[in-house]
Amino acid sequence: MFTNSKLAKSVKLACAFGAASAALLTANMAVAQEDAAAAEQDVEKISVTGSRIRKVDFVSNAPVATVGEEQFSLTATVNTESLLNTLPQVVPGLDRTSNNPGNGTATVDLRGLGTNRTLVLINGTRAVPTTASGTVDINSIPTALIKDVEVLTGGASAVYGSDAVAGVVNFILKDDFEGVQLQSGYEVTEQGDAEIYNADFTIGGNFADGKGNVVFNVSFTDRKELFQGDRDFSTFAQFDDGVGGLFNGGSSGVPSNAIFSAGFADFAPDSQAIIFNQDGSVRPFVGAGDNNDFYNFAPVNYIQLPQERHQISALGSYELSDNAEVYGRAMFTDSRVPQQLAATPIFQTTTFSLDNNPFLTTEAQQLLSGTIGDDVDTDGDGIADTATALVRRRLLEVGPRRSEETFQSYQMQVGVRGSFGDSAWTYDAYYQTGKATNSSAQLGNVNRDRFDQALLLASEDGNVIVDADGNPSCADTSANGSTVACAPMNIFGEGNISEDAAAYLRTAVASQAVFDQKLFGANIAGDSGEWFELPGGPLGIAFGYEHRKEDFEFLPSQDLAAGTIAGFNGAPPVEGGYTSSEWYAEAYLPILFGEEWAESLDVELAYRSADYSTAGTAESYKISASWAPVDEVRFRAGFNTAVRAPNISELFSPAGEGFPGAADPCSASGAPANPSAELSALCQATGVPADAVFGASLNPASGQVRNLVGGNPELGVEEADTLTVGVVLTPTDDFSVSLDYFDIEIEDVISTVGTNNTLDLCYNSAAGGVGSTFCNNVTRRADGTIDFVTDSFQNAATRTLKGYDLIASYSIDAGPGALSLDYLGTYTAESDFFAFPGADAIECAGNFGLDCGEPLPEYKHRLTVKYGMDDFTVQMLWRYVGEVEDDDAGTDYAVETISAHSYFDLMGTYYVSDNYKVTAGVDNLFDKQPPIMGDNAQQANTYPATYDVFGRTYYVRLTATF
Repeated sequence: MFTNSKLAKSVKLACAFGAASAALLTANMAVAQEDAAAAEQDVEKISVTGSRIRKVDFVSNAPVATVGEEQFSLTATVNTESLLNTLPQVVPGLDRTSNNPGNGTATVDLRGLGTNRTLVLINGTRAVPTTASGTVDINSIPTALIKDVEVLTGGASAVYGSDAVAGVVNFILKDDFEGVQLQSGYEVTEQGDAEIYNADFTIGGNFADGKGNVVFNVSFTDRKELFQGDRDFSTFAQFDDGVGGLFNGGSSGVPSNAIFSAGFADFAPDSQAIIFNQDGSVRPFVGAGDNNDFYNFAPVNYIQLPQERHQISALGSYELSDNAEVYGRAMFTDSRVPQQLAATPIFQTTTFSLDNNPFLTTEAQQLLSGTIGDDVDTDGDGIADTATALVRRRLLEVGPRRSEETFQSYQMQVGVRGSFGDSAWTYDAYYQTGKATNSSAQLGNVNRDRFDQALLLASEDGNVIVDADGNPSCADTSANGSTVACAPMNIFGEGNISEDAAAYLRTAVASQAVFDQKLFGANIAGDSGEWFELPGGPLGIAFGYEHRKEDFEFLPSQDLAAGTIAGFNGAPPVEGGYTSSEWYAEAYLPILFGEEWAESLDVELAYRSADYSTAGTAESYKISASWAPVDEVRFRAGFNTAVRAPNISELFSPAGEGFPGAADPCSASGAPANPSAELSALCQATGVPADAVFGASLNPASGQVRNLVGGNPELGVEEADTLTVGVVLTPTDDFSVSLDYFDIEIEDVISTVGTNNTLDLCYNSAAGGVGSTFCNNVTRRADGTIDFVTDSFQNAATRTLKGYDLIASYSIDAGPGALSLDYLGTYTAESDFFAFPGADAIECAGNFGLDCGEPLPEYKHRLTVKYGMDDFTVQMLWRYVGEVEDDDAGTDYAVETISAHSYFDLMGTYYVSDNYKVTAGVDNLFDKQPPIMGDNAQQANTYPATYDVFGRTYYVRLTATF
């Protein structure tokens, strides 16, 4: 056991290291609060994220950043990801701006290593995932009950299991609240839109003479939509003009219908494409300049997804005896988040009636017959009976594409914890179950087969048959799965599709996805004080067992499953699951304490063995140490191995389609500035007509390329090595600073090669060429445009990440109040991805783009300056996002560098009385506008999760506490 002198020194050391824990963002140096004068009394043992061992003087041997309850209050946070995304260790995942790509969820992504490599915990246990990829929708965690969020970066699999490769985000809830609290908030931009309303009610208290406590919360959120058309920078889709400029572009899938063909060179020499007038005549397609024919799809796309969210949560505990306490948690969330895109563009090679077609002028029939007409001319009048071409038609008449997403989730946990008699040994056993259900109904999809059917009209001797009013009929009048019979369709000219034809095209699409989790865990922790001690004190020990079962099922309607729709992505059914049985052990070894040149010297060890029903046995371990030669200086280092087992999507998904951003190296927009003859020859050898090479006709529609990605049941686990080395300085009780180096290398990374990367490897690397795996995975249509790129999950890639975290906190008395500064900065020196052994690195540190995705600046920081006095607190937040470069240096984008961006937020809280307070603030105080780019943008001509797209925004929240 500790002697009194050692205990006093322990408290002194803990308090010195813990001075920063009350600050905004710290290395989480949580400590006991007893004064050294109370050394004769028991000192409370505590733990932090990263270990299950509770100790008096716990100072984390790994960098942990804490976002405290005060920050949630000052920023009036409604959607948790908006606050987490201000941390420099976090690369924004999906959030309220994620319309396309997006799925209605909100996610957190540490270090940019992927949301599936960030483990989300609630009070130290796993949250229920929402998707087949194991990603947690953090919308399901009640914001009003969050006490702290602890972010541990670096591998933590030995302590928490699979998925903790980049680290863990641990949401710690208020489980001891007493009283009644009502809150209501409102947020609105300076332009009077993008409003967010929220209200919550929390009640809690003790009962049975303090043996029990119950906390109950209900909350409501109503987030209004904002469209891209509501902001000047996103009203028009910006495209690169190929010579370093931007123009008001859009999609070649136009409401009037467009056909691109080299055969139109004489008629339309500039773009080799035609567009239809409303009367069925044709003219050359204008593909350059601001007055072009591209369809501007941007205005009707959301830039803020609307949301209606209801939550009910309850936490409780009851002390059965001095040595046993039962506890439980139940949370339910209903979140409705629609998405909206422009009306469906159909890009489909189809055959349509030509000769005597009443929807086309005679001149148009003659032009089409001589270029794309089929070989049969039954009546010999010089006009082919039919024509076949890739048509590009925006189906405005069908209506906008809208996905109504409803997420309902619940998670329940019940457990018992306590101690073994009067010993230092404690136990905790719990069972939790949860389910997340995503119900989706899609509007605006059309059936591809019925589209083809409605274009072939009834004919005789090759000529279309019309009635007395000049109206044709379908050659095949069957309903073909529709609720109405086939109606002939006029796609030649904007607004010409009749309501009958539109009704025939529409198809009802719905799906339901269910993720089910069941988990049992038990652990025992204590120390060796009753038997032996090391020179620094007793040995700390923890060990336990966890059994987890996860199942996922995706049930799509027929058209969605078969992929016979145009509109949203086709998605086949998915069903799969796995179980894991895991045991783990931890040890804390206080080697020295209170010695000369060793105020403390300790070592932490951890080991976990996991048996997965799918991937077999995986092992991980941790070894870390710290040395404090004096109270004010502490060195720490840690080495972790981490694992990630393949998730259900990676294992069991059939090939499903997606439309990621990509550039075709054979097209005008994707080719290098000075393409070589060798590249031209390769493009032709892989299916591009000679007269289309490097032409605009090959430009991917809306900068997206269709891909087909499927699972692989033979996948094994990912394995990562994580090294952290750092120093913590606490020269005074008011100042602390820590600097940590991190180095992560992940082998056998479960990944697809990537659509854009596949194209680049095929056409621009030594690994490509005719007959290569990469070129074989690119399927082109007869006109040379990409039909789809095939990909699948493999244990083939490698990822490396290196950098530094700097955390500092300083506080001082200033006049009648206290001034504090809190800084958190990250420098990312390396973030590389190797698609396969021997592949060239995709370097993402300091870059963004089609391969790297979200911007990952080399340097980011978050700095707050806070002043508090009596009933008033005011804070200024400075978020800095460093400069980034486009990851595709060979393409002539107009915007290849995004300069550094600084955002300043001003906020404050005033206590009107003991029971009432008002919080108000201004985000983006100086109305910093986002960077605008073209083909290399993610959505809304920018990266809206990284760069503010709302402008100056005001908020206010009223809180009443009794």
